[in-house]
Amino acid sequence: MKLIENFSRAEQSLHLQATASTGLEDFGSDKYIEGLRVLLKAYDEEARFSDIGRFSAQAMVVNCLKGRLFTEEGIRKNPTCLQQKIIKPIFVIGLPRTGTSILHRLLATDTDNQGLEYWLGSYPMPRPPRTQWPDNLCYQEVDKSLDMMRQLNPEIQAIHEMTAGGVDECRLLLMHSFANVTFQSNATIPSYEQWLYNTDFSEVYCQYERALKLIGADSPEKCWILKDPSHLWSIDALLEKFPDACIVQTHRDPTKLIASVSSLVYAARKMGEPDVSPSMIGQQQLEQWQIVLQKAMAVRERFPNNFYDVYFDDFMDDPVDVVDNLYRHLGRTLSKKTAEQLRSWIAENPQGKHGGHTYSPEEFGLTSSQILDHYSAYQTQFFSQRS
Repeated sequence: MKLIENFSRAEQSLHLQATASTGLEDFGSDKYIEGLRVLLKAYDEEARFSDIGRFSAQAMVVNCLKGRLFTEEGIRKNPTCLQQKIIKPIFVIGLPRTGTSILHRLLATDTDNQGLEYWLGSYPMPRPPRTQWPDNLCYQEVDKSLDMMRQLNPEIQAIHEMTAGGVDECRLLLMHSFANVTFQSNATIPSYEQWLYNTDFSEVYCQYERALKLIGADSPEKCWILKDPSHLWSIDALLEKFPDACIVQTHRDPTKLIASVSSLVYAARKMGEPDVSPSMIGQQQLEQWQIVLQKAMAVRERFPNNFYDVYFDDFMDDPVDVVDNLYRHLGRTLSKKTAEQLRSWIAENPQGKHGGHTYSPEEFGLTSSQILDHYSAYQTQFFSQRS
């Protein structure tokens, strides 16, 4: 892949790279173009890329375009999948580093549920039988890419485990519309960040729903278990598309989670922008998540019956009990067999399995009191009665 010097002027070239790689040409609705152009312009004018960062950003854009191509081709071959309804999906949503990943993965071990596997979030298609995955070229490509990332940045695995066949975040699909926080987590692009705060996500969730229906075409009876903190940007659009969704909102002491997410973003960002400072990351994360959390809390006031709260400390104390209570809330029953499966998964996946993750607010130019001041309304609403 030839290194791009100017992203905006390479818009057509990026599309041609995606079509040449896949042999496909239909990108679907052109509603994604606005976000793509804002992103490419920000890359040119604001990002501090090294050659590795520039190459990674270019590959990310091409892969997102390839994801659109796979979605449209899959729907062309399986048009009836769009007639299926996604009924009562469960969305695990909370600020980053509040236990969303482990809760999501635990719920996905229940065979009555289905989640979004990393490789299928990258390249949507009807989910093949698991035994066929290792022979699938798309699976192999994603697996190789993740392995390369682990080699270049081993600490990422300790902070947030990612595997081609494991369930992962909805960002993988949302990125296909070029409207997702992942882009600004990997580059210094404040103009894109401002655009994302104010964009209309309606079309983004239309594309997202189409991809989910395609992936789950052969298992429509299973309950979708989905997860991503970035849904906090757009819960109103999510609920417009999935009005019967249960949003499981996870909660944790902000003084711990802001330092933790800053550590994750810094580990990812410095791969492509070596001169980025920890304090810049800390300030960005402090302000960013306060803004989107306030928006989400306002939406929650309008749709209180769609939300269910899970606290990080409660989940870490007894995760199976938390799942059991959630199922009761949903009118479902956690069978003894499934409960044992959950306990087995927990035993096989202890916290720190891939190494420890240490961090503090001070590493990122922050103090605990500063964080608490920014999140005082959140603390009052969700923690005052628990102290």
